[in-house]
Amino acid sequence: MHCTLRACALAAAVLLTGADTTLANPEFKLRFGSYAPEGDVIDRAAHHFKERLAALTNGRVDVTVFRSNALGSNREMIEMTKLGNLDLTVSGSTHVSRFAPVLITVSLPSLFKDRDTMLKILDGEIGGRIDASVARQGLHVLGWWETGFRHVSNNKRAIMKPDDIKGLKLRTLPSAVHVAYFRALGAIPTPMDWAEVMPALQQGVIDGQENPPAVVYPYRVFEFQKFYSLTSHVNEPNLLLISSATMAKLPKDVQDAIVTAGREATAFQRKASAEYNSNIMGELAKVMAVNEVPAETLAHFQTVAQSVYERAYSDIGAEGRAIVDDIVKASK
Repeated sequence: MHCTLRACALAAAVLLTGADTTLANPEFKLRFGSYAPEGDVIDRAAHHFKERLAALTNGRVDVTVFRSNALGSNREMIEMTKLGNLDLTVSGSTHVSRFAPVLITVSLPSLFKDRDTMLKILDGEIGGRIDASVARQGLHVLGWWETGFRHVSNNKRAIMKPDDIKGLKLRTLPSAVHVAYFRALGAIPTPMDWAEVMPALQQGVIDGQENPPAVVYPYRVFEFQKFYSLTSHVNEPNLLLISSATMAKLPKDVQDAIVTAGREATAFQRKASAEYNSNIMGELAKVMAVNEVPAETLAHFQTVAQSVYERAYSDIGAEGRAIVDDIVKASK
């Protein structure tokens, strides 16, 4: 049957209106809590996840991303996700290890020899075992993200020899092993949530902190720090997490779309992170005194790092110790 031009136009308008209504009134609305500010690599990846999930479900799922700890600290958002009061979050493994101690394994200092080895291990059988352990805490791992190797910044002096780190009041990750590591180096470690760090730097409560370039530059850490020493002591992975309670409420096709969107956002994030960290070093060199750390000093730091692994074993148990042993083997 043929239609007049006017009738066809009207029919098309009705179809378009219906499509707009579907997008404007999604069947499922999810909340995503993030620590990252607008434009950060993590934030860009979170929005990539949002866009891909909307596309994969034809607009049935809408994700609202809450930036810059708008819903609470890292710890609070992880706990909310675990309890099902928040649908999604992204956070460093050390923060998540408060709820799933097995994650202490992947943020041990000087554990992974390089970025590619780390990602290969986390995407493989060992990472699958960790995912399963995290899932027992009500948190489903959708992807392992990364922000790059962490280095030490401070406003006292460049770190060139082992003694240069002694006496520095450094914000560290909230991990007993990291606290023990920096204390063994002679620093004065102060674990705190990231939301507290910038005020502490500004007020001089701490001398420095340790983070990758992808954090140091966009957060303008350089406004309060003069020296940035490339210690490369850890590459703490971030985890893209969805509440197991949220997943259980969703139909199978939406669950599958979430997994696919998570995988695609992970690929996007890793590529963006590598590019950003590579490009941003030149910018950091303009605003900070960036220095390579001599090989003999790095070797000393690595020896000290391995001496504190024992501190973690009581927290991670036999399962975690086996994972550490397997990571060390796979890293050779």
